[in-house]
Amino acid sequence: MNLRYQNLIDWSTSLSMFVVVAIFLMLFEPRYSRKRYLLSLIPFMTLWMGGNLYILLAYGIEEQGKYTLLTTTLPSLLYFLAVSKNRGGRFFFTFCLVDTAMIWVMMVTGLIDYAVGGEGLVNFALRLASFPVMLLVAWRFVRRPYLALLHSVSRGWWMFAAMTGLFYLTLTILGGIPTNLRLRPWDMPAAVMALILLPLTYATMFTVLRQQDELFRVRERQRIFELQVSMMERRASELHEAEDRIRVERHDLRHRLLAISAMLRQGNAQAALDYIGSSQQALDDTEVERYCADPALNAVLSSYFRQAKELGVRLEAHIDLPARLPVPTAALSTVFANALENMIHEMRKLPGEDRRMVCKCIGSPCLMMEFSNPCGRDARLGPDGFPLPTDAGHGTGTRSIAAFAEKYQAMCSFRIEDGWFRLRLAL
Repeated sequence: MNLRYQNLIDWSTSLSMFVVVAIFLMLFEPRYSRKRYLLSLIPFMTLWMGGNLYILLAYGIEEQGKYTLLTTTLPSLLYFLAVSKNRGGRFFFTFCLVDTAMIWVMMVTGLIDYAVGGEGLVNFALRLASFPVMLLVAWRFVRRPYLALLHSVSRGWWMFAAMTGLFYLTLTILGGIPTNLRLRPWDMPAAVMALILLPLTYATMFTVLRQQDELFRVRERQRIFELQVSMMERRASELHEAEDRIRVERHDLRHRLLAISAMLRQGNAQAALDYIGSSQQALDDTEVERYCADPALNAVLSSYFRQAKELGVRLEAHIDLPARLPVPTAALSTVFANALENMIHEMRKLPGEDRRMVCKCIGSPCLMMEFSNPCGRDARLGPDGFPLPTDAGHGTGTRSIAAFAEKYQAMCSFRIEDGWFRLRLAL
């Protein structure tokens, strides 16, 4: 294989490593804090890229291609797997997706150069033009929807990861093992078919993932709707009960006034005062609790606070919501419902004297919420900072709150401090 511009191809191959890492980092979520993550990422990338550049420049692209799985793929796979937030099929799919996309571009540009009888210059020029396009597309059009899919879709990732892994091995073998594809023209038809099949397969994968994401969103909207209907029904029932009690009290009021008048005529002032006190208590029982002006939010708060009081929970509620909410009422109602439901779930497991709930919300300078309650010894946070479910079927509410924070770019934190669990949200 005689390529006048082999050095340019080698440099474009080196540059592709930086592009791959940049795109992967756009789609990657670390499990550690930003500072801790960067402290490990910088030295690793220095050694990884430096070592591969040395092999490329010292031994050439063909020798590097033979050992790319050992020198490039395996070290990066192990490092990012160790620091990744998602360690299952999501991680392997993302890893193989980015690598196969770059290998696809490299092979296509190489085949175009071969088809036009080029000596490497066309290959280099096409690669140089494609790299910024790949970065722009990944940042502007792929990053946000892909990260949303990672959060919303929970099934199917291992199957997709296996498919992308097979594509990765297939393209790697076709492109450089045992020698460069240019030296094996009999393998080019198979390579072309594989290159055509890859984007079609990925298009099918993402269609399925988008359908799963839409199904998730439909179910979430249905859950919100059902929650709102349930809360409004409970609120309506409470209002009807209060109206019935008010009608009874109004009916009895005439008789009570006559009784009080009789006591006063008889000079029994103390009995009249006691009678007035008991009547006032009966009127207080007809009052409907009001925590905020928004009817949907007030229905949610009233329902769960009533459940807490029925459990004997000592409740501290300080709700000061702004007149104009920065997010839709339905979404915020779901956050309150999930947080309070989790708190009540925890209260049922604690002895009566330890049952406490603190719910605070202020609307200025920004909307901030804090939900606090004592927790059992089995309460733990996972490596990603989110609570680990302690019971089967529990934990959906936490994922919903995390999805809310992601969608509306809210700051969300979970803490376990001195036997207390605290959830804080700010937006």
